[in-house]
Amino acid sequence: MTYDPNRPLNPTINATATERQIDTAAEHADSAIDSTAEKAKQLVHTASDKAADAAHIAADKASELKDKAAHTTADLKDKASSAASQAAASADAATTTVGEKMQDAATMLREKAPSTGSVGQAASATADTLERAGSYLQEKDLPSMKADLEAIIRQHPTESLLIAFGAGFLLARSSRR
Repeated sequence: MTYDPNRPLNPTINATATERQIDTAAEHADSAIDSTAEKAKQLVHTASDKAADAAHIAADKASELKDKAAHTTADLKDKASSAASQAAASADAATTTVGEKMQDAATMLREKAPSTGSVGQAASATADTLERAGSYLQEKDLPSMKADLEAIIRQHPTESLLIAFGAGFLLARSSRR
């Protein structure tokens, strides 16, 4: 309600000044409401901008963490692969060394054992077996040894099972002592 000086006065109320004050107060109230509404809109806008900024920062941090995790995973894979390669190379070197030692033992057995008689024949057979086993260990790598063992187990499953039980029994018995 605004003050209109041309408005006819209410004859029952002798309060022209009061009406003007009411009209002025109403205008001030409208102005205050408009000002408060504008400030509220600005606060909402500011809060939404800050929330959007926080969401962008959080998304950036999440992306950085994801990248770091991917990088760390790749590093760990490389290290594990390197360690596995080193272990395989070390195992291959060890089997080669064992093969050489077996061949050396076969040579020493041939030199020290008698050449005739049943003891000589047994020593010669043992030396031959040691030489073949030593050559096998020197020539083959672990994956080919694994494939050979799998082929033998497939060809002789019953015998393989009995050998596994016997070896398990001996290991269990020796671990009790």
